[in-house]
Amino acid sequence: MENLLEVKNLRTVFHTYAGTVFALNGVSFSLKKGEALAIVGESGSGKSVTMLSVMKLLSENGQVSEGNILFNNQEIRNLSTGEMQKIRGNEIGMVFQDPMTSLNPVLTVGSQLIEVIMNHNRISKGEALGKAVEMLKLVGIPSPEKRIKQYPFEFSGGMRQRVMIATALCCEPKLLIADEPTTALDVTIQAQILELMKKLKERTGMSIILITHDLGLVTDICDKIVVMYGGTVVEQGTVEEIFHNPVHPYTLGLLQCIPRLNMGKERLKPIEGHPPDLIHPPPGCPFAERCPKAMKICEIQKPYYKDINQDHSAACWLLYEFCEEGLT
Repeated sequence: MENLLEVKNLRTVFHTYAGTVFALNGVSFSLKKGEALAIVGESGSGKSVTMLSVMKLLSENGQVSEGNILFNNQEIRNLSTGEMQKIRGNEIGMVFQDPMTSLNPVLTVGSQLIEVIMNHNRISKGEALGKAVEMLKLVGIPSPEKRIKQYPFEFSGGMRQRVMIATALCCEPKLLIADEPTTALDVTIQAQILELMKKLKERTGMSIILITHDLGLVTDICDKIVVMYGGTVVEQGTVEEIFHNPVHPYTLGLLQCIPRLNMGKERLKPIEGHPPDLIHPPPGCPFAERCPKAMKICEIQKPYYKDINQDHSAACWLLYEFCEEGLT
């Protein structure tokens, strides 16, 4: 199947008063048409910066310094602002982390949806209104004809997130990027939002990138997982491979943080330590300082990527040791 998005050796920096932050350091992954990909990792691992780099939505002090971003076989890294605006919304939709700050509180939900639709389509305001009602209905908002006249504060957190998904889907994009779409929502609403995204993927055939710090959310909706740490991809593979055959210590640490029904009184095992300083990134593996199995080489040289099989790869000097010990 053909790749819809391909990111190769992406490097992004931010220039700050404290120094240059090396936020991304050689990130590579691909996404096929109709596929769902999860990008997981702790806060500060580079998940959101990766997608902001793809969308060309970095702040003024941010810059993609190296790499390629291919969308539909087109290099989009060097597109002009006007050219990129045609891709945003029309071909790539994005759901941001906090719907309350993404929606304008002084405009009705309907007026905001209509504005997006009319910006990307040559249709009348009446036609845009009909499309907006249709989109609210698609994402499961009851009485859309009535609710379209209401303001964001009149919606619950889960309903605001549905509005954001509807906004992202207005122009029927080929790719939907969802950045922590269930943050601050209770477990029941989280499940509803993820189920909605799964149904929309099946109905429309669009691809999805789900950014999250919670590996437990991705099993039912995603096909592949990219695990990020310290601005790099440490492991990637199918959901089955990552959950049943993890090889990187960081991935294992994340999996041990997921609550299980059969845990009883067993405590969750947190990953000790702190993420690396990306102003002064370590010369070796970014996880070496926190890794219980780190060797001397881990501290002085970055590990190379190793293919475990055609659907699974990781960057870890301990890879062969893991295999020999049967810990995979």
